[in-house]
Amino acid sequence: MLLKFLSRLTWFLFLLLCSTPALLFLFSSSAYAKTQSSAIKAIDTARIAVDRSKMEETQRQAAINHLDTAKADEQEAEILKERLATLQAETADQPVRMERLNKALATNHEQELLEWSKRIPADADGETLEQILEQERTIITDLHAQINAAGTDLALILSRPAQAADEIATLRRRIEELSVSIVAQKDEPAALFEARRLHRLSEQRRLQGTLELRLAEQDTATQRQRLHELSLRELRYRLDLHEERIKHLQQRITSRGRYELESLIGQLIKREEELEGGNTVAVEAATVNRKMGEELLQQNEQLARDRAALARIEQARERITVTLSDTRIRLDVGGTSERVGRWLWGERRQLESLTRLKMHLERIRNDLADLRLERVMLSEQQRSLLDIDNAAGALIETPAGADDDVRVDEVAQNLLFPLLRKRTELLALLEPLLQRRISALEKSEQALQEQIHNVQELQQMLERYLLWIPSHGVIDSDWLQRLPEGLYDLIKPSRFITTMELSLRSFYQQPLPWIGSLLLVLILLLLRRRAPERIEALAADTSRIRQDSYSATLKTLGWTLLAVLPGPVMLILLGQLLQGIGNPGRFSHSMGQACMLMALPLLIVQLLYWISREQGLGHAHFRWTKQRREALRQSLPGMAIVVLPLYFIGSLAFIRKLDLAIDVQARLAILLSCVVLAWVLWRLLDVGRLWVIRGVTSEPSTLRKLLRVLLPISLLTVAILALTGYVYTAGMILQSLIASFSVIVMVAIGVGLLARWFLLGERRLALHRFDERRLAAAQVAEESGETIPEPEENITLEQVNTQTRRLLRAIRLTLLILGLIWVWAGILPAITRLDEIALWHVSEVGADGATIQQSITLIAVVLGIFVLVMTIIGARNLPGLIEISLLSHIRIDAASRYAITSVLRYTIVIGGTIIGLGFLGMRWSQLQWMAAALTVGLGFGLQEIFANFVSGIILLFERPFRVGDVITVDGFTGRVTRIRTRATTVLDADNKEIVIPNKTFITGQLINWTLTDSITRVVIKVGVAYGSDTNKVRELLMQAAREDERVLTEPEPTCCFLAFGASSLDFELRIFVNLLSHRQEVQDTLNARIITLFAEHNIDIAFPQLDLHVRDLPSELIRSPAPAIKSEEAKTDRSL
Repeated sequence: MLLKFLSRLTWFLFLLLCSTPALLFLFSSSAYAKTQSSAIKAIDTARIAVDRSKMEETQRQAAINHLDTAKADEQEAEILKERLATLQAETADQPVRMERLNKALATNHEQELLEWSKRIPADADGETLEQILEQERTIITDLHAQINAAGTDLALILSRPAQAADEIATLRRRIEELSVSIVAQKDEPAALFEARRLHRLSEQRRLQGTLELRLAEQDTATQRQRLHELSLRELRYRLDLHEERIKHLQQRITSRGRYELESLIGQLIKREEELEGGNTVAVEAATVNRKMGEELLQQNEQLARDRAALARIEQARERITVTLSDTRIRLDVGGTSERVGRWLWGERRQLESLTRLKMHLERIRNDLADLRLERVMLSEQQRSLLDIDNAAGALIETPAGADDDVRVDEVAQNLLFPLLRKRTELLALLEPLLQRRISALEKSEQALQEQIHNVQELQQMLERYLLWIPSHGVIDSDWLQRLPEGLYDLIKPSRFITTMELSLRSFYQQPLPWIGSLLLVLILLLLRRRAPERIEALAADTSRIRQDSYSATLKTLGWTLLAVLPGPVMLILLGQLLQGIGNPGRFSHSMGQACMLMALPLLIVQLLYWISREQGLGHAHFRWTKQRREALRQSLPGMAIVVLPLYFIGSLAFIRKLDLAIDVQARLAILLSCVVLAWVLWRLLDVGRLWVIRGVTSEPSTLRKLLRVLLPISLLTVAILALTGYVYTAGMILQSLIASFSVIVMVAIGVGLLARWFLLGERRLALHRFDERRLAAAQVAEESGETIPEPEENITLEQVNTQTRRLLRAIRLTLLILGLIWVWAGILPAITRLDEIALWHVSEVGADGATIQQSITLIAVVLGIFVLVMTIIGARNLPGLIEISLLSHIRIDAASRYAITSVLRYTIVIGGTIIGLGFLGMRWSQLQWMAAALTVGLGFGLQEIFANFVSGIILLFERPFRVGDVITVDGFTGRVTRIRTRATTVLDADNKEIVIPNKTFITGQLINWTLTDSITRVVIKVGVAYGSDTNKVRELLMQAAREDERVLTEPEPTCCFLAFGASSLDFELRIFVNLLSHRQEVQDTLNARIITLFAEHNIDIAFPQLDLHVRDLPSELIRSPAPAIKSEEAKTDRSL
């Protein structure tokens, strides 16, 4: 009795202890409810006071906003209080819940499954078992949902402490700020002051409620974590139990169905044997029934396989879902530690291929389509058997000469009717089987789609974070102790002995693949022996211009490929054979995969070596310099001997997915490969080796100088990553660098082939012109009798025009960019991790007037700088490239092309600058005011420059003159040679270039002599002496005009007698010429011809005469002799 009393007392005290927080909360919540109700009443009272007050509208609106916000804060504070109460109640109830969960986990799994199976009747039919199975599936679906919810809650609990400290500190600072009493402002209405005070108090209560909730969550985090972990264990325990129930039910359904269907098939076979030798129609009907029974059995077995596959798919979906949740938790809690990196890389290795999953999904969908079609055909068969009489009549073939009615009734009644009724029963059994298979496959399709989605999400997450997390520890004493073990693991004899044994066994069992592979390699080796001779013979043809052709280049490429194929082909065949003899994940299978991976690097190295041979593709066809070919031939063999085996060792280690192999073998391979490649690149990129331009002693490109430094440094950086534990990261980067090298080689070969094609085309054109010049020279020599030396045939690659070279550069750049993006696609997602590194913050006013804080991350800065750099490059090169590649093929004159390219250049600069600065945090809403102010300031300070700039844009689009037009402006006449946005260049008759500001053409008078028509009028003025025959003068002037071929007949020349001059009769000869350059030539010719014609017809050309009448003379002149006076008069007359 005493023990019983003590136990009850203990239980009572425990309940009292657990209920104490709840009671305290009831009292506190009651007090809080009174406080909140009073606060709400105060807010409502203040709202009435605001409505009745006579304050300004802006003040009234501000007060209303304060009160509305205060009311929302009070409501949120109430919600926070309820959440705190719920948390405290859950904490108080936690011991009971944990005891209940532990008790559930302590149950015997097998015993409970056994007791449950006993409750199912042993004679339960298939329909009953199917109903129980569907109930279990519903329970499992609910359990999955509960597990996902519990996992989300646990992740939130684990990640909350990392954020709680900063949030709690911020809340306390804000509460302290709000605890200071506010002071009424000058001339502030009382109602507005009261609204601000209530808003402040409500915000303080809301923040206090948030702080209390966060503190309670922090205090109970460990307890809640244990409870959720225990709850997850219990849910998964129940899930395993129900999955075992499903397996048990499926086994019972399959076994029962198999037993019943086998018994049914036995009956159908017996019936078929009984009818054998009898009526043919009945035998055929019995045979169809027997086959239908066998199909029932097959569908039953296939249903079992479909359900087993569904279970596997659902388990895989659950596993990937749990992995995704665990990954999020580890990334939130563990950060970038080595342990997290090892776990993540382990999950990355175990991640199922998306391609294989999608192929599986496609197969399921195809099976579903077939089943649905079969279901439709089954319905058609059931409809055809609704009328047994008609079905039997359709099957019976009546013999000739027999009584039809008697025969049909006899066969139908005795034989066919029972068989057709049995067939109806079989179809009724087949229908639910097909429906269950369709249901199982539909569930498999849905589960597989969810699995694919989760795999994609997990893969994206891993690609985003993996490269930034170390996968192994740094090289230290522990690593040095593991070094011998790791090296021995690489050369372990038992593995190679096993591989040899498996290879011999495979050769004895299936010798054809081995013999075929060996014969193929031998054939390639024989062809390789002929390759040098054929390549040299084809190179000889390229030295003869008349016999050179592109087919020689293609043949040389083919023989070069034949020369380099034996090694890569042997590796591919060996890899295929080794994968065939070994199971996936075993050493032989992994070595086969490594052999196949090494085939491409070996192919690229050998291809580049053979191209660099004397008289090879690079020498005779691509015209590579001797320094480049020698540098490649000297560097490639040594690099291949060292790097290719290391590449094989590293690939084998990563394929095997063993931590020791990756930590030791792969790390050493990466370190040595990076060092060797860095040294080779440093030598290869030296001045005068790989990049050599004929006639230049020093390296002309700054980019190439930078590449010589940056590429070796990047490889040494990869080695440092491997040293510090980023083995997977270093391996992926090194693999991408080697693949980039392959891409560069392939692009160089492709562009070389294209350049060779262009060269031959240009050479054919040049030869045609050369032949024309030689024929012309021969004709001249034949006519003159002189011997003219024939020009030399010297046509080289430098004769490819500028447009072709630019097109080749554009193709090379495009191919390189596309190839490098394809190679680095697996690493590019990791760059998005930079989006989490905030460098500074900018504020922006939203549409509602609220201030929005935005973070400027490292990826934004990188993108901004990249956009600005690309803007500069694009502004310099893209307009010219478009002009050469596109606009030059369209009938657009030079001025229009310049206008288009200029506008395109300004568009690129403005758009790129706005986008680039936008990434850096300067939005257009902020830049537009600065741009407006800058525009106004520059408009006043640089008014003339802006006027010329705008005038240039107007000229480029309105085009009052074009390049080549002859214009006159401000007294300057000349031919337009260049039109730019600031000024236009005119070449005058003195061959001087005059730069005229564009504003002059808009504001001044412009004469364009050749804008629409090059025909101009020339006016020649002629004065003849008084007394001349005017008709004769007119005739002679028209004769002179008609004699000159450059004078146009349409419009025809005209001659006019214009005026009686002081000393002449004034005539004008008006003619038209086709070209502006003919104006002065025609005027000169006509003037000379007019003088000649007038002299022949005694017509005097008048000149000015002046009669001088002297009224008074000085006395000295009067006394002087008369001859002197006459002589002076004669002089005066001549001078006048």
